[in-house]
Amino acid sequence: MTTESKFIKRIEKNDFAIRVEDLKKYFEDVKAVDGISFEIKKGECFSFLGPNGAGKTTTINILACYMKPTSGVATLFDYDVVKEPKKVKQHIGICPQENIFFEELTVFENVMFFGKMYNVDKKELLERANDLILKVGLEEKRKTRADKLSGGMKRRLNLIIGLVHDPDVLFLDEPTAGLDPQTRRLIWDYIRELKTRKKTIFLTTHYMDEADELSDRIGIIDYGKIIAMDTPDGLKATIGKGDMLEIKLEGKKDAILQKTEEIKNLDYVLSSYYVEEDLITRIMAMDGIGKIGKIIKFFTSVDLNVVDVNVKANSLENVFIELTGRSLRN
Repeated sequence: MTTESKFIKRIEKNDFAIRVEDLKKYFEDVKAVDGISFEIKKGECFSFLGPNGAGKTTTINILACYMKPTSGVATLFDYDVVKEPKKVKQHIGICPQENIFFEELTVFENVMFFGKMYNVDKKELLERANDLILKVGLEEKRKTRADKLSGGMKRRLNLIIGLVHDPDVLFLDEPTAGLDPQTRRLIWDYIRELKTRKKTIFLTTHYMDEADELSDRIGIIDYGKIIAMDTPDGLKATIGKGDMLEIKLEGKKDAILQKTEEIKNLDYVLSSYYVEEDLITRIMAMDGIGKIGKIIKFFTSVDLNVVDVNVKANSLENVFIELTGRSLRN
């Protein structure tokens, strides 16, 4: 029996919008996607979190039929993304990181143009275009050329272009990157509305609060491999237990680094590391709040002064850092 037939036999076809089995994409010596497997239920909002270059966008490009995998199986509504790309594309919309509209056209003209490309009925297209423009707060800019819009407005236009044909699955690749908090919240509200309409959403984001707010499940990907997958609460419950303490110290850097390493030997300390860019030591400790006094005493015993202490509740950011590390990626 082939890998594909085993995969199809293992699950109920009708339950899933997307199914991926041992998917790989290699570029010479770079393993952009390295044998990942996952399933996304119909109507689910699934988020991919990962550092830059982890494989998030490459995965979306394969599932949206923009790129062929090196190997593996990927299907959308049981249509193979390699063998049946035309059928796959009938079901999907995409909001990529790059803007896809025409700068010289107005907001309304862009939405209508892309709707016609998808062969949306003229009357239905007009109603849908007006509704989408209104819902993302672009009504006053409907006659404005796209090149005259602000960055946030361009992202909103990009989003509704991907929705104008009412797709069953929507790929959102960093949809709120660089946006102000008000615009981010507006887009969050619209994504929530899409969820109530049982649309399947595949979201990539660097914003942990965004993933926490919107996702039914989250996959964390690093170096092309999925290293964790669960609900937001599940990830926070099983990974990154304890309290996060951020301690700012004054003293010789060598002494700070040494004590940051030595504190790991205490039985209630789960992890610790120094954040160079913020000049702070981060410590994950069980009952960290109750152990603050002991932790401060540990550092001050070698002529280090504690300038500030901040305690953070467990969060997706803590989980993400613990799983993927703290080093910067290109």
